[in-house]
Amino acid sequence: MIGDGLRGSARRRVVTGVAAAAVAVGAVAGPGAAAAATFPDHHMSKTTADGWRVTAIKADEKVRSVAPLNQSPWTREGFLSLRGEGRITGAGRTAVSAGTITAGFQIGCNTDVTSGITLGITAGPTAQMSISWPPALIVGAQANGNISTTLKPGTIANIPFGTKKLAGPSAGLTVDGVHVKVDGCLGPVAVRAYVTLAISTPTNDNTINVYGKPHYL
Repeated sequence: MIGDGLRGSARRRVVTGVAAAAVAVGAVAGPGAAAAATFPDHHMSKTTADGWRVTAIKADEKVRSVAPLNQSPWTREGFLSLRGEGRITGAGRTAVSAGTITAGFQIGCNTDVTSGITLGITAGPTAQMSISWPPALIVGAQANGNISTTLKPGTIANIPFGTKKLAGPSAGLTVDGVHVKVDGCLGPVAVRAYVTLAISTPTNDNTINVYGKPHYL
């Protein structure tokens, strides 16, 4: 009887331990399984001095923050998706000789921990951002397969994910699931989408931009 009671107590301790471990694992794995945050589409239009109506469109923006794979407190990790589109309409007085549409994200680190801030633990490495994605996702566009840059406090890095030439009245590019990782950053890492449309005629150059809302990894 006493043995049965001890065995019952042992079983309860095991069950309690397993439940606690499950909660702990859930706390770590939860952010990694979070659904992507979606953002409304936005556009910006302007009539140029030559009479062309140009429109830059930011669409299909998604930001999914995940728990860092290396479990480092100095790392922020996420996956970004975005579509940028440019349109030219109207009847301009001079022909458009060139045009490009660029889509990307602005990324900023709150505090570079290499400045001597330790907060009771060893400071991390130089704040370093790494972005990679398969170039095949943006066939026909100009894009870099890997981007690395050093982030300093109080600065914002403009990271173009690709640039597409306009061969007609409209063009666009889409990037989906771009992996972004920032190391050596204490505090939040902010990301903000942007799309830039630039056109050129023999008499004028025009550039317009449209931006998304900031989101934190």
